[in-house]
Amino acid sequence: MPRMNMEVLSAETCFRRIYLDGIPVLLERNETSFLAFVCMLAATDALSGYRYLEIGGGGRFCSFVRDYYPSQYHPHADRLYRFRCRMLHNLSPAHFTLVHQSPELHLQVSQIGDLHLDDSSLFCDFAGAAELFFSQLRADATMQAAMASRLADLDRGGAIWVSGNSE
Repeated sequence: MPRMNMEVLSAETCFRRIYLDGIPVLLERNETSFLAFVCMLAATDALSGYRYLEIGGGGRFCSFVRDYYPSQYHPHADRLYRFRCRMLHNLSPAHFTLVHQSPELHLQVSQIGDLHLDDSSLFCDFAGAAELFFSQLRADATMQAAMASRLADLDRGGAIWVSGNSE
């Protein structure tokens, strides 16, 4: 296994602290569940940028969904990208009906004809995708170099850093 690039290792540590440890706090209450969706989409976007430097915008995101998320998401990758755009730019849940702690509805057709997206189910699948990515990253020096490049590029990416009290 290659030695981890320190910037990449630091970014992984911060990613885990912000997203994998932070999102469950947002999932505890219906009132903050919406923010959890925003965070999961932003985090998936970040991971896709680390993984696919050669692919542009939406293609990067869709490739990450198809390569790292469970197969039930694959036919919805384009819709998830449009959802990502609406949520991150307009805070609008277009293309999905968001539900809180209702896994039985996850990816089922809603009353308005779109799909339900359950916060807790999506988080489990997002966390699994992130873990798969980080597992591959630790074993692949080329992936580490690509991520380090993205972290160093302030115009396209930039480093993740959280300052303050670490418990």
